Amino acid sequence: MSRPIVVGSTLTLVQAACGLLDPGSADRVGCLPEYEEVQHVAAAELANHGVQDAALLVRVKGRTVCRLFFGSYGPATRVPTASAAKWLSAGAILAVIDRDRLSLDATTSDLFPDAPPTTASITLAQLISHTSGLLWFSRCMGRPSYTLQECAEQILEGDVHFPAGTGFFYAGPPFTVVGAMAERAMGRPWEEIFRSLIAEPLGMSNTSYGSSSNPALSEGEVVSTLDDYGAFAEMVLDHGRRGNRRVLSSDAIQEMRRPWSAGVPVVSSPRGEMPYGLGAWIEATDESGTGTVLSSPGIGGFVPLVDFDRRMVFIFETIGDLERIWPAVTEILRQAREAADAAAP
Repeated sequence: MSRPIVVGSTLTLVQAACGLLDPGSADRVGCLPEYEEVQHVAAAELANHGVQDAALLVRVKGRTVCRLFFGSYGPATRVPTASAAKWLSAGAILAVIDRDRLSLDATTSDLFPDAPPTTASITLAQLISHTSGLLWFSRCMGRPSYTLQECAEQILEGDVHFPAGTGFFYAGPPFTVVGAMAERAMGRPWEEIFRSLIAEPLGMSNTSYGSSSNPALSEGEVVSTLDDYGAFAEMVLDHGRRGNRRVLSSDAIQEMRRPWSAGVPVVSSPRGEMPYGLGAWIEATDESGTGTVLSSPGIGGFVPLVDFDRRMVFIFETIGDLERIWPAVTEILRQAREAADAAAP
């Protein structure tokens, strides 16, 4: 399939015969006419910030309105998701809960009876909302000399920043613990849990946690593609459904959109006072407090976002320094929102 290529500051778009002719096609390369300015802004912003390889997907109300590939990137390009993996992991955990094998109120001691008193009462919800108090990092995470179970046990035996539920500390170890809890509840390794409950139902054949028996569920070697992660985000937007198939319950999505960190002191956060749900940041809420804009940006440049009010999915991917390219991403997103608002009936 042909794709846009950035040459200096110029975007050359070669249209595939089956692409732009179908306004609903998921295989489009380019943008619909009413979203052409998004394409121009994306090309200019990436050139201005020295980004050669990148990809962008924008879907609005179930239609692919922009699907762009820059430089060497194409549909099969697998990119490290970094912290965007947290959203995928939380989705798999919620799928386990949907099967009544775990609950958000389950404590670490329910699955790890030998957990010490300081960590025994941490709930699953606290783990994936960063309110568990567990330390920000553990040397065992992702190391192949450990299993996920062994690493979780080591994390639970360590120190804590604060008692569970009394603060927000953005960290990776809680996701290792919750993944080990899921393994015990399901009797299967994490990669198999994710594949059977999330990847296969959504057709995410290019998303993987790697081959290690100790994957880092919060970052590490988790890779995905533009379209794979787009399928996951679209499922979230559609309240747990993907087409005619239900992947997560509507209750699970509602819990994901709940600002679990609201009301607790922020001890450490890369996004200030922004509240956190289950696996995703809550950038905006409605009058009831339910998240209307969810995101899970990774430090390497993988940025997924769901906007419920606009019925929009926005996925941007590259490999680089997110802080350096963040102004470009936010400007592209601003233009996508502006185009969606202008196109709304």
